[in-house]
Amino acid sequence: MRSPATSLSAMALVLAVAASAPAQFSPDKAQSLPGRIDELTAAHWQAQGIAPAALSDDTEFLRRLTLDLIGRIPSRSEAQSFVTDSSPDKRPKAVRRLMEGSEFPLHFAAVLEGIIQGRRSGERDFAAYLRRKVEENAPWDGIFRQVVVGPWDDEKGADGFIRRRLNSLDDLTNDAARAFFGVNVSCAKCHDHPLVEDWKQAHYYGMQSFFARTYDDKKRKVIGEKDSGEVQFVDTAGNRHTAEVMFLSGTIVDTDARKLDPRLVDRFNAAKKKDQYAPPPQSLREELVNVALAEKKFLSRAIVNRLWAYMLGRGLVYPVDQMHSANPPSLPGVLELLADALVAGQYDLRLVVEAIANSRVYQLSSRTSGGERPGEEHFAVAQVRPLSPEQYAVSILLATGDERFDQVDSAERQRKLREELEGQAGRLAGKLDPPADDFQSSVSEALFMSNNAEVQKLTESSGQNLVARLAGRAPGEPAALVEAAFWTVLGRAPEPDESEQLLRWLAERPDRTRACRDLVWSLFTSAEFRFNH
Repeated sequence: MRSPATSLSAMALVLAVAASAPAQFSPDKAQSLPGRIDELTAAHWQAQGIAPAALSDDTEFLRRLTLDLIGRIPSRSEAQSFVTDSSPDKRPKAVRRLMEGSEFPLHFAAVLEGIIQGRRSGERDFAAYLRRKVEENAPWDGIFRQVVVGPWDDEKGADGFIRRRLNSLDDLTNDAARAFFGVNVSCAKCHDHPLVEDWKQAHYYGMQSFFARTYDDKKRKVIGEKDSGEVQFVDTAGNRHTAEVMFLSGTIVDTDARKLDPRLVDRFNAAKKKDQYAPPPQSLREELVNVALAEKKFLSRAIVNRLWAYMLGRGLVYPVDQMHSANPPSLPGVLELLADALVAGQYDLRLVVEAIANSRVYQLSSRTSGGERPGEEHFAVAQVRPLSPEQYAVSILLATGDERFDQVDSAERQRKLREELEGQAGRLAGKLDPPADDFQSSVSEALFMSNNAEVQKLTESSGQNLVARLAGRAPGEPAALVEAAFWTVLGRAPEPDESEQLLRWLAERPDRTRACRDLVWSLFTSAEFRFNH
């Protein structure tokens, strides 16, 4: 690796970010990290003349937290126990309890899969690999290295990112830059980026060079890498260039074959003579990992920004794949603080997730008391976010089913119950709308929720499901029936006006079971249930 020879603008990005960073974070300050986030956000609000929303109430906080950390709504007993708990530290305790529970790896692995695989999410082996890594609390730098380089022999599924893109060098280049470095370089393929000064054609083909020697060795059933091969490109003036193997910062990797370890060269050549596969003397994918880990900033800031976007609905840098010098973070200092903390904490993603969850900015209410609502980039009011199809489907099944989650007596049993729910939820999730900017439920989702036989079956009185439990209550307990329905589905008690209207509505319906079916259906198809708020 040698000093950058090109891209002063890209280096300007690195230097500008470094200049704006707060003092270096050290591991012994981990407990104060939420407080530092809050200090920086409060300073920003004051500078902007913004009055933030009040803190969320207990039911709003627990529902948001449970959806974000384990991908489902809280059960009735979980919600009621939290509300009645008078401990001053019950919120940080809830964060730790959920993160240490058996359901966190199941859901958080899906979050990471979405970050890494994007539109190609859903490969079973890769998802299982990530679940193992989250269970082990594997560091992000190790996951990054294993996904891009390997070894893959003992980690089934870890090659899923590379394998699913082997047929397209452009996809490998673009998706790696987006997923791991928060950079969209696709517009620099045919010419220097027309809108972003940082990204030149040389960056695009420099990144492409790291993957250009990778190929599918079908004969030996391995993802192979050649020992030679260059990338060439033509600029807008028609001039042909041989691309430097160059990282986004402008750092160039030295590929002079004369400097390679002769022992590795001999091993490679010997295997070639025997018609066997051996890694090349210089793996350019490994060089990419080494450069990225040595420079830290792109890798650490990208994943921190993604986690912030997941938990608060928008990245500190927005869009999340547009990290460049002309698009600074909207909350000064927060991205740098968390990225430095991640590196100092040995790339422990849980450290960042826990810090965000315990911060005031995460715990703000999504409701305002009037006046103009602050822009989303200020994070002064919690965003209302659509549930993912998986979150929505699992939560519907939990709300309408029996009370097994309220009676679970071990982490292993809880995990098995959750896996059962996920298996059942798959049939529903495929018909539900994925999150998107300016999300609105589609007509097709509305029709599905209204007419689908499986959805209708969830509101039939069967066994000990919710409708059966509600319908089985004594006729003289309509208020208790309404309260039980609200706590089970919405995780809160009904407001007085809601109770009043529903009690009148129930009194007018002689068919008690049918009324309970309609009530439960209306609650889990409501906007309040459909969104995380």
